[in-house]
Amino acid sequence: MGLFGSKESPEEKQAKEQQKFLEKYGLENLTQADLVILKRISADLVANKWFKAGLALSFAKAEEQAKVTYLSALVEQNWLIIRKLDEMSKKLDK
Repeated sequence: MGLFGSKESPEEKQAKEQQKFLEKYGLENLTQADLVILKRISADLVANKWFKAGLALSFAKAEEQAKVTYLSALVEQNWLIIRKLDEMSKKLDK
C-alpha cells in the first residue's frame, strides 16, 4: 500500500463499488444484459449522491429536500421490484 492510499486503478475501484451496489440490493444473479443496464443506472445514482449532498449543504427549502428524499425512496423501491421480478421470471422459466 502506498503512502497516500492504494494503487488501485479507477476501473478496479469502480468495479468494487458496482459489486457493493449489487450486493446491497441483492441483484448479483441478474442476466448479463440486465447488468449492463444496471451499471449505467448505478453510475447515474452515484452522480446524484453528490447533488443530494450539495442540496443539503446549501440549506435548500424543506420542500425541495423532501422531494429529493421521496424520489430517492422511490428509487430504493424500484430496486426491490427489479429483484423480485427477476426472481419471478427465473421461476417461470423453470
